[in-house]
Amino acid sequence: MDAVRLAVLVALAAVLAACSSSTRTVPRSAIGLHARYGHELSATPEGQEVLAFARAQVGRRYCWGGTGPSCFDCSGLVQRAWSTVGVRLPRTSGAMGEALPDVLVDDIRPGDILWYPGHVALYAGEGRAIEALDSHDGVVERVAKDPYRVLRPPGG
Repeated sequence: MDAVRLAVLVALAAVLAACSSSTRTVPRSAIGLHARYGHELSATPEGQEVLAFARAQVGRRYCWGGTGPSCFDCSGLVQRAWSTVGVRLPRTSGAMGEALPDVLVDDIRPGDILWYPGHVALYAGEGRAIEALDSHDGVVERVAKDPYRVLRPPGG
């Protein structure tokens, strides 16, 4: 039994190490500091529509693989929100990270995608994010956690 526990701990440590080794292009605390000092760009008309759709989903439940209308997972919410302005995005957070260009935190604007290993959210402005968080919280708007990367879809 101790050998099984040890194997599980080693596997868990490897997974956590892999997540922490993902490339972080956004410095820690950058989103909050950026918003606090008012250096934020305005949302484009497309970004405003994307956020209007996402805000209308706040309170809906989270479901793995969900693309709406009754429930969403993180990438389903982002994909569906951007589809309202005619932008097609890959289905998963990993595929979004591979397909979309990075934006410097100094150039972040509402509607951009906050990317984390295995998760995405929409930047709502003023240091906030809209995201399909988990099965307990569902779709929420909250203070943005510092992402590893900031992505911008074409036309965003």
